[in-house]
Amino acid sequence: MKKILKLFNSVEEIIAASLFGVMCLTVLAQMFSRIFLGKALLFSEEISRFCYIWVVFMCISLGEKTFEHFNVEVFLKFLKGVPEQLVRALTSLICCFIHMYLLYWSVQFFEFQSVVKSAAMEIPMSVVAASMVLGFFLGSIRCLVNMIHYIRQIGKSERKGEA
Repeated sequence: MKKILKLFNSVEEIIAASLFGVMCLTVLAQMFSRIFLGKALLFSEEISRFCYIWVVFMCISLGEKTFEHFNVEVFLKFLKGVPEQLVRALTSLICCFIHMYLLYWSVQFFEFQSVVKSAAMEIPMSVVAASMVLGFFLGSIRCLVNMIHYIRQIGKSERKGEA
């Protein structure tokens, strides 16, 4: 299980970092072309925009990995032990339902976007919509993993209290 999670973690990070690099390179190419060549590249704006959208949705799952989404740490600082873990597990469960709801609608959007093409490169917009599907799918899995983690922490806290 740990090897699968390690691969899962690295795949997300590699995809997000690669797309961020492609986005930066296309923006730099556009700047170079406009400043030094006096001509705008037609494809760079679409590629950088599409990469940005993919990075955003891939980072949803990465944010869940670091426990940064949908948490207000100020309130959790007043809780310690089992109550804190219960609130965190409940928050992860709620976030999982939100991700699954958004996953359903992103699949609907993906199907709708399959007939639309981008303006400059005529790429099917379903390529961009796929980022939503993948992001919310991975985010829901990550929320389930977080919830299991917090439930295990509750079990450990209760065992320490019994001993």
